[in-house]
Amino acid sequence: MNMISLYDYLGRAAGPDLGKQVATAAAKAGVKSEIREVSNIKYTGPIMLYPRSFLDLYFKGGLNESTNGKQMLFG
Repeated sequence: MNMISLYDYLGRAAGPDLGKQVATAAAKAGVKSEIREVSNIKYTGPIMLYPRSFLDLYFKGGLNESTNGKQMLFG
């Protein structure tokens, strides 16, 4: 399974709010995630990894998790 971080998927930092929304959607959908520790100039700590197929669904409107009904497409 191709596991990827939000940073790698979006090409930018997702931030805590979007990260929490994605984590909540993954938990609701029963999607398995992984944790990886990273350390760089901007951030040190754990990051979540999700299957690329889940992120494709989430950000391209397949899961419609946005509270305002708008598509959450970034990047």
